[in-house]
Amino acid sequence: MMKKWADYLISEVSYDSENLILVATRHQDTAKGITKGQPIDRLTIASDIKNGLFYITIYSGKDSWKKGHEIHTFSIDGSPYLRIDKNKATLDFLGDLPSSSFVKSLPLQELESKPEPVIEPEPPSSPRGSLPKESAEELPQELDLAPEPVIEPEEATPEQLAQVNDLQQQIDDLENVLSHQSFSDSQPEEATPEQFSKVKELEKEIEKLEAVDIEHEIIQTLRKQNKKLDDIENKLNHSDTSKIKTSEIIPQEAYCVRCKTKRIIKNPKETTMKNGRSAIKGFCSVCECKVFRIGKMKK
Repeated sequence: MMKKWADYLISEVSYDSENLILVATRHQDTAKGITKGQPIDRLTIASDIKNGLFYITIYSGKDSWKKGHEIHTFSIDGSPYLRIDKNKATLDFLGDLPSSSFVKSLPLQELESKPEPVIEPEPPSSPRGSLPKESAEELPQELDLAPEPVIEPEEATPEQLAQVNDLQQQIDDLENVLSHQSFSDSQPEEATPEQFSKVKELEKEIEKLEAVDIEHEIIQTLRKQNKKLDDIENKLNHSDTSKIKTSEIIPQEAYCVRCKTKRIIKNPKETTMKNGRSAIKGFCSVCECKVFRIGKMKK
């Protein structure tokens, strides 16, 4: 009687796309000989080996079987793998066994790998938010809003027309007065406070009339009058500026003993020394210390 090779013998094997055993052909080693092969899955083989059963591979000859290699099992991250070598890789390997004839008899659903689920991309979020896909509530229809009434300007009253004409007359009189004054840079004449006050009064009267919703022609007339007043005010300001420029005194400088540098003299005054020479005295514009310099004031 021949010695028993193993509890089970694997003669054929087929792998899936990840090189894991899909199905194998298993035989039993009995006293009468090796039985006819039956299909078996990889998890059953791994479980049998863990429970102490002995598996080897076998090869078919002309009239007999040839002994192959012992099959080992190990786990990586909780998943079992079957190999005839000692390499611990996430792949099954039973050598160069022929493909299992039972693969053809397996249902098509088992042979085909399940397609990966297609995850549809989420629509881009809108800054205004999005409506729910399904809602029992109905959205209200858009309301037909009535257009806002157009308010037409009122007709100008005789009093308002008379007021506009009076403003025009006062502006003309003011222009006539100013036309006789000389605003040249050589001999500027000072604008009187009464003239400035008159311009301001006329501007306020025009603002009051513009605030009233009256005819377009009246508004245009008031705007023209307002522009004339702006021109008059510019002339008056120019005359004051010219007068100030001609009367300005050039800043005088003197050495400050406290600051230890030249400073502008504050409140400079001309004086005459005992030897008859002119001098300038005053105060430092920074530290208020008394300063003094020889010479006349620059003009």
